[in-house]
Amino acid sequence: MNFGSSNQAGEGEGVPADLVEPTEEAGTVRCTACAHRCRLEPGREGVCKVRRNVEGELRLLTYGKVYDRPFGPPGTPDPVEKKPLYHFKPGTRIASFGGASCNFSCDFCQNNHLSFSAPDELTLRDVSPEEAVEGAIQQDCQGLAWTYNEPTIYAEYVRDGAKAAHEAGLYAAIVTNGYFTEEFVEEVGAHLDAANVDIKGFDERDHVRVMGGRLEPSLRGAETLYESDVHVELTYLTIPDLNDDPEEIRGFVEWARDELSPSVPLHFSRFHPDHEMRDRPPTPVDTLEMAHDIATDAGMEFVYVGNVPGHETNSTRCPDCGRTWIRRSGFRADPVVDLDGRCECGREIDVVA
Repeated sequence: MNFGSSNQAGEGEGVPADLVEPTEEAGTVRCTACAHRCRLEPGREGVCKVRRNVEGELRLLTYGKVYDRPFGPPGTPDPVEKKPLYHFKPGTRIASFGGASCNFSCDFCQNNHLSFSAPDELTLRDVSPEEAVEGAIQQDCQGLAWTYNEPTIYAEYVRDGAKAAHEAGLYAAIVTNGYFTEEFVEEVGAHLDAANVDIKGFDERDHVRVMGGRLEPSLRGAETLYESDVHVELTYLTIPDLNDDPEEIRGFVEWARDELSPSVPLHFSRFHPDHEMRDRPPTPVDTLEMAHDIATDAGMEFVYVGNVPGHETNSTRCPDCGRTWIRRSGFRADPVVDLDGRCECGREIDVVA
């Protein structure tokens, strides 16, 4: 695929035609990587600040540029459970990469030092897809993850990194807000193995006001990714007096059940005050347990309370007989059954081992 003129005058990587939509205006382009579908006149940048129209060509300014220590193997080794991915390659390590900016503007962002920074406001390290893979291998990681800020905005880097990971026998995953397009899923999703999609609420007005993006595209993004056979888990950061109303949680749960599957893992994660949202306390554990009960009562089979170390819901149990499949302590996962087999009750074990 033709990426255009690469890194001309330091202006970044040419964007594939699949992620650009021509417009009627001469020199104007429309980016189709994320659901903002920014229409850019020459010299203008998208909402994400990393995709710019340079003389009629859409350029990605941050291809291969990650926020990382300047020395040693690139990437931060994490347990895969930290993403969180509980039903995908449990107990493995994953090299995590992130960079500058985002396509959302969440008031509560816990990585705001990255997500609210333009590329020229951070010291970024040049890491090619092949170097990312080598860094993962050197740190005894079995996969690569693009996380910390929104991977959609540097889609081409994720795609090429995922391809390189597969060539080396590693897996590829993203942690995402789901605010991407069908074009993104076609171009990038085909090379992904797993994703955690963070649905940040279920009220359209609050979603626009607090996150800076509409709700519906994130829902469609999660559905499209799930339909493409990527392993999908969902996180719902449960924020006091914002998205913790039982009816709003029930709406989220019923959507996940009906549009994805009752077996898709749900993580109700505890909020901690950060960035512009320091005016409220951490989520009460009772609220998270309420959300857990709503989800299980609605028929969701794997529901977890997140950011509460030692909580009894952290282990994975058979929905049919209750037998423990994976025992967790913090981010440590200890399978207690053969995850490639079946439960003693006969149910197929819903884990990618």
